[in-house]
Amino acid sequence: MIGHISFDVWNTLVLPNPSHAQMRTKFLAACFDTEEAAVRKAYAEVKKWVNQHAIETGYAPSQFENIRLLMMHCNVHKDPGGIAKAFEHIFEKCKPIVLDTTVRLIHSLVEDGYALSIGSNASFISGRTVHDFLERTFGCVFRFGIYSDLLGYAKPRKTFFNKIIKSSDLAANNILHVGDHAICDLQGAQSAGMHGALLGRPEDIREVVNAAISGVCTP
Repeated sequence: MIGHISFDVWNTLVLPNPSHAQMRTKFLAACFDTEEAAVRKAYAEVKKWVNQHAIETGYAPSQFENIRLLMMHCNVHKDPGGIAKAFEHIFEKCKPIVLDTTVRLIHSLVEDGYALSIGSNASFISGRTVHDFLERTFGCVFRFGIYSDLLGYAKPRKTFFNKIIKSSDLAANNILHVGDHAICDLQGAQSAGMHGALLGRPEDIREVVNAAISGVCTP
C-alpha cells in the first residue's frame, strides 16, 4: 500500500513561466556586459552539463557553484551572491505556472490521508526558494522537501532517494515518487525500491497518480 507520495517539481507540480527566462537573460546580459544570445546559449549549455553530470555521477553542485560555472563559461567575475539574489527576485516576479488541477489533486491526496513530500533536482534557483513558493501555493501540505542543491546529491542517485525513504519513516515499497524524467525520477525511484510514476504532461497528473496508486493496490 502507498502511504507516502514524493513529487518532482518542474514539469510535474509546476510549469516554467516563459517570462522568467526572458527576464533572466536580460539581467545576465547586462550583468556580464554581453549579448543576450550569447548569455542564453551559455546558460543552456551549463544547465545541460549540470543535468547530465547529475545523471552520470549523482553529484549536485550548490546554487553558488552553478553560478560560478556559468561565470567561468562566460569568462566573467562577479559576486555569485548578488546574482543569486537577482535570480530569486526574477523568480518572484515571474512565478512558475501552477495548474488548478494540480492544486486540487494535492489537496485531495491530503484529505485521503497520504503523506506528501518534494524530491527535486535544483540548479540556479535554490531549493529553499522553490519550497517557500510551493508552501505559499499549496499550503503547508508537504511533510519535507529534498533538494539536490541543498543535499549535495541529485536524482537518480540512490542516496537521494534513500533520504526520502529515511525522512518518510516508511518502507521503500510504501512510497511513490512522481516525476517527468524517465531516468532521474522513474528509474531512480525504482532503483531505491520505491514505486515510480512517469508523467508525460502536468495536465495528466491526476490520472497518472491515481493509476499508479491503483496499480500498487491491485494484486
